[in-house]
Amino acid sequence: MKYFFILGKNPILSKAEIEAVLQSKVIKSKVEMSFDKILILEIDKELDVEWLNSQLGGTVKIGLILGEMSDVAEFEEKFFEFAKFNEKKFYFGFSLYPLSPKINILAIQKKVNAIAMELKSRLRDEKQVSSRYVVSREAELSSVIVQKNKLLKNGAEFCFFIDQGKTLFGQTLAVQEFEQFGARDFARPGRDNVSGMLPPKLARMMINLAQVKSDATILDPFCGSGTILQEAIVLGYKNLTGTDNSDRAVKDSLNNLEWLLNKSKVKSLKSNVMKLDVKDLSLKFKANSIDAIVTEPFLGPAMRGNENQVQLEKIIESLESIYLAAFVQFAKVLVKGGKVVMVFPIYNIRNIQNKLDILSQIEKLGFVKSNKEELVYFRENQYVRRSIMIFKKV
Repeated sequence: MKYFFILGKNPILSKAEIEAVLQSKVIKSKVEMSFDKILILEIDKELDVEWLNSQLGGTVKIGLILGEMSDVAEFEEKFFEFAKFNEKKFYFGFSLYPLSPKINILAIQKKVNAIAMELKSRLRDEKQVSSRYVVSREAELSSVIVQKNKLLKNGAEFCFFIDQGKTLFGQTLAVQEFEQFGARDFARPGRDNVSGMLPPKLARMMINLAQVKSDATILDPFCGSGTILQEAIVLGYKNLTGTDNSDRAVKDSLNNLEWLLNKSKVKSLKSNVMKLDVKDLSLKFKANSIDAIVTEPFLGPAMRGNENQVQLEKIIESLESIYLAAFVQFAKVLVKGGKVVMVFPIYNIRNIQNKLDILSQIEKLGFVKSNKEELVYFRENQYVRRSIMIFKKV
């Protein structure tokens, strides 16, 4: 079976997360198509799409590929084959995704809109079904539009993946749980604009990249506002510890976890948050007692974009010292084969990228870097970007 995934703003990272989750569940997949934010996979068995959607942080939509046609005009008849009507009003919408930069998406959008009007007439005259065609200014419907218009409950969204000479079409089965992510970011009681800015979606992706079992012991030694701990709880992990050398961070994490637990159905949870400097981890935790470390350390002061090279080098030198001290401790408390999923800053100043240069030193401490591709989470014009590195203790 072929499934499509519409990826978030950082497609390479989103693709790595999907692959990690499928591998952890021993689900075999083969890439059929990967272009920009579109990923189409051949899966060896039927997917539990609702479950998979509830696990992922970097995927906007998941759906099933239904077939192929030479032109979108052919879809008018296929619509009646795949659309499931009920007695209530039927809502439907189309999203167009080009698989080549040469595709004139605006011309195809006009053709699809004309097909939609014809479908509305046929639904009324032939099926006696009242319908509403949901549209957007863009060629694709956002997950918000799909969710707000209840297309998955009271109708259907069909997606067209358009290449030169052929078009794949599929039906959306799930969209990202954007409201829940937003609530765990903005509605929680403890938010710190300095130490607690890790987006929940990214925290979710980092946990998934660790590929550890549900009974694994996970540590976040720079827990900030507890975002990683929160997302781990939502994913079903129960053995969690957060540490930080800031009283404010510990307080915010505790308040946020209490808030989340009161809202959730979690009953049994071994979680602990304490004040502890990362340099003292091995004094508190037994050797080889942690399965995975998932964390975002301090990424340096806020960047204005006018920093000179001398300033950047001082910041980088300071952070390198913190990061290496942390890995010295990680080597002691992690089990053999244990994972570290950690954010490293990239300073993007005047289109020049400045990075920490400590990979060889980390490897000498007994780690190997697992991710082959560079996994970067960022927005355009952002001075500090997040590079997600995955290490394994050998």
